[in-house]
Amino acid sequence: MKRFRVLFGQRRLQVLVALAATLLAVSVVVGSGANFTATSANASNIFSAGTLSMSNTPTGMSFNVTKMIPGQSASGSVVIKNTGDVSGTFYLEAVGITGETKAFGSELRLVINDGTTDIYTGTLSGLAQHNLGVWAPAAQKTYTFTVSFPNTTAGAENPYMGGTVTAAFNWTAVTP
Repeated sequence: MKRFRVLFGQRRLQVLVALAATLLAVSVVVGSGANFTATSANASNIFSAGTLSMSNTPTGMSFNVTKMIPGQSASGSVVIKNTGDVSGTFYLEAVGITGETKAFGSELRLVINDGTTDIYTGTLSGLAQHNLGVWAPAAQKTYTFTVSFPNTTAGAENPYMGGTVTAAFNWTAVTP
């Protein structure tokens, strides 16, 4: 107690100022509990998924070329359209080379043109998945397929005589 009296007696003013400052700080912290709060509601939010779909010419592309001879070509066209309401990355690939005899699919040359550019030039059996780019909704393109039987054995018997091949093409679209 003597120590408290000595401390309080000698520095009374300092202790009172420190105590007043502490009380003021505590009252500011406790007394400033006034909060401002505002809210706003956004009702009727709707979320829906888009659709990605495509169509091709009413019957698609189907052409049969029989009795081809070396040097002959045949063409067929198909119109592909993004009928969905979102953009999509479109792809083309040969999904089935069947019924092939005498490696005829490796001999036939295929050129696919999109109206402005040859997007594929190679053998019929060599077409792997090909990226056609991102198409916006309602975008459409016409693709012309030209198959030719090159005359690589002029003057000699052609080893592909009687050869056959059937090709199926698959169009795919995925969201980017």
